[in-house]
Amino acid sequence: MKINISFKKLISSITLGIIGGTLFNFLNFPLAWMMGPMIFVTLGALSGVPVEMPNKLRSLFISILGVMLGSAFTPQLLGQASQFGLAFIIQILYMFLAGLTAYIIFRMLGKYDRVTSYFSCTPGGLSEMTLSGEHYGGDTRIISINHSVRILIIVTIIPFYFKFFEGIQVINNSYLKLEVWEFLDILLLSGCVLIGYPVANKLKLPAAPLIGPMILSALIHSLGFTEANVPDLLISISQLIVGTALGCRFTEKISLKEMVKIIFIAIVSAISMITVAVLLTYISINLIPIDTTTLFLSIAPGGLAEMSLIALALGTGTAFVTVMHFFRVCVVMLFGAIIYKITINKFNP
Repeated sequence: MKINISFKKLISSITLGIIGGTLFNFLNFPLAWMMGPMIFVTLGALSGVPVEMPNKLRSLFISILGVMLGSAFTPQLLGQASQFGLAFIIQILYMFLAGLTAYIIFRMLGKYDRVTSYFSCTPGGLSEMTLSGEHYGGDTRIISINHSVRILIIVTIIPFYFKFFEGIQVINNSYLKLEVWEFLDILLLSGCVLIGYPVANKLKLPAAPLIGPMILSALIHSLGFTEANVPDLLISISQLIVGTALGCRFTEKISLKEMVKIIFIAIVSAISMITVAVLLTYISINLIPIDTTTLFLSIAPGGLAEMSLIALALGTGTAFVTVMHFFRVCVVMLFGAIIYKITINKFNP
């Protein structure tokens, strides 16, 4: 299938990503092959460098990450089933408090209209929130930039904080040991991508490229069909593509003055959301038998794939974090627009 994108833009994007990943890896920064490309491509995009990433290419490598994350699901996760009920309640409470705080910031500091403010503060997927905001008459440029900055700030701050302030070793290049694959392993893991993504997409599951392959991978690993894992090199390439794609979001045609204003307000709102996550984590940590890091990563509103990768790199509750963020995305997609219609639109004309 033909990819509708300038090859020149793709090459410049990948080149910036490789430079950023190589530098961050050399400096031993956390999640080097995602963070480096993300920051370098973002800076390039804001500087006017032509960058773009095909959705199909991004989805392919997100699917590979889904297979990797699925291998973290074990039968022991079922033993945590009783913890999910309370954790989901904490997640919903967080979404309300963080969303309300961000909404007030967008309305009072940004002077955005209620539609733009609501769909900018709702911690769901970028494309889903942008499309919903457009449907109700919001400013899609502001909505998309706000969500992009939220993910960028959260995904940047968290790994650096845990590495340099908490002293937790963040794994860069050795997530999983490279093993010799048998033909059956190749067949099974490839099938997770080739079957999982299309089926999840057909069922309209949130984050289909990640969730479909992840579910199939979790099944075949939990049932003992294979113990094989995605090679480190492929993981690094996948992180490179995901990080580059994040940076490519900052390509809106907008004046420098307005861009600076939007990004500043988005940073303020992102920091407020992190602050709410920290406070709620420490308030509720004694209510649920989960370590502080896992609970915090479970509610901090970064992207589903990105937060799962951070949990994996920190060596803490990857499956739990992934389930929690999948739940968050599902809640937002199912009820986000409904809540807007019965609250913001009705009582805040």
